[in-house]
Amino acid sequence: MSKPFRYGVYGVGRIGKVHAAIVQEQGQQVVALGDDVQAAVVDAQNELNAWSAKTFNDPAEMAQVMAGELDAMIITSHTKDHARHALPFVKAHVPIYLEKPLTDDLQEAFEFVEAIGRDPHQIQIGLQRRYDPALLHTKKLLKSGLIGDIREIRCILRDQFPPPVTYSSRGLIIDMGIHVADEAIFFLEEFPNEVWASVHHTKAYNSPIDEGGDTAFVTFTTPSNVLGRLDLSRTHSSGYNNETYIIGTKGTIHTGRFAGYPGPVHVEVWQPDGKKHPDSQTFEMSYLQGNYAEFLPRFDIAYRYAHQQFRQDIESGAAFAVTQNEVLDAQVFVEAAHRSAQQNGTRYQLQRFDDLHEYKTACIANGLLNV
Repeated sequence: MSKPFRYGVYGVGRIGKVHAAIVQEQGQQVVALGDDVQAAVVDAQNELNAWSAKTFNDPAEMAQVMAGELDAMIITSHTKDHARHALPFVKAHVPIYLEKPLTDDLQEAFEFVEAIGRDPHQIQIGLQRRYDPALLHTKKLLKSGLIGDIREIRCILRDQFPPPVTYSSRGLIIDMGIHVADEAIFFLEEFPNEVWASVHHTKAYNSPIDEGGDTAFVTFTTPSNVLGRLDLSRTHSSGYNNETYIIGTKGTIHTGRFAGYPGPVHVEVWQPDGKKHPDSQTFEMSYLQGNYAEFLPRFDIAYRYAHQQFRQDIESGAAFAVTQNEVLDAQVFVEAAHRSAQQNGTRYQLQRFDDLHEYKTACIANGLLNV
């Protein structure tokens, strides 16, 4: 497309303004802003210097009025509203960049996918880790067979603050865990067959959205007998920490060793003799000044690549790399973990099917959905 993309943004809280600012910095236009709360729209207009953008408080009206004037839509509203806010733009055939997850309820997530189908050209999901240079290098190393067959994976995600008071979520495992659940599936190219979890208090902490604690451990296995662990917490007192260990039969990869802001991010390959392999690599993070969400320095570059790729895929007609199909798998994964943590570590069996009806039936049979 020779001209800049014309974007609409619905849901202009913290992350919505982050996405809007990124596309503006990339030379694109924000021509419409919307939110259920009018004050949020005014604040976004001011912060983004987007006073010429048309404003809305209803997504259906926005889709109807703006459909012919939009090249792309960013939806970053509360999770519980994602489906309601996205569907009018799906019907208007406007490509959508939708923040994770699909919804905050697995039943509704299946209904959402049933409504839009499996077409990978309609919605790109904001699971930005799939565009992160360090994680993509890790994936390349795994595909090369450098560390042999994978035996174990451990994905760690720690922050130091509770979510904003305006945040809407079903909890630590559902909200934070979906990122590393998708990361594990992405690296392993395999879906878990059994999941169990626990949640714990490790400090004086009170959050209305979390499952009774500030730290959770999710354990899982896969059909090829990989043992996995997701470590989630809000107790990292020195900044945002995201790292992954992948242990294979011929070595280990450690990605993201925490080194403060602004990085760097290390991808370290360790050989059986304890020496570092020359394919190890270091990646820079963004250096941001001022107030920003603590995860932004680590993943700012990934967000920017994700938006670039989104536009390239729209122009070329290519399938989006991470869609409603991939995020549905991650949602099934974390739903099982969330329920397990609430039930003292009950083990949940999982099965994945390409056929949506079979997939839903399996989730019902495994206690993740009501009949």
